Amino acid sequence: MRQLIFHPLTPLVLFSISLAVLLITYLIAGSIPSPEFEVIVTFDWGLLLALWIVADARRRTGIPCYDFGFICYLSLPFAIPWYCFWSRGWRGALTLILLVGLFASPYFVSCMVWLWLYG
Repeated sequence: MRQLIFHPLTPLVLFSISLAVLLITYLIAGSIPSPEFEVIVTFDWGLLLALWIVADARRRTGIPCYDFGFICYLSLPFAIPWYCFWSRGWRGALTLILLVGLFASPYFVSCMVWLWLYG
């Protein structure tokens, strides 16, 4: 249980679940998320992904430089696929698919709830 709580992917999974709950709450309330909400969600995804890279690197091999997290955050769209393939080789494609799935699942779930409510 302790390994599950301190796993580097746990914050991303929890954020994905909480975002799905928030989007479903917006649907039930009959309103749309505000632009500020979308900005906060985008910032949080970026921050959590950069923190995931640092935590995963510390867990697997060790961070290659002191400012590794900052460098990854600055080059975020390119850092995620690079890190997945750098740390895992070709198996990094599975990790990349998992991360894309975590990103897309709240929106997919909210679309399914919208179809169920209004479809």
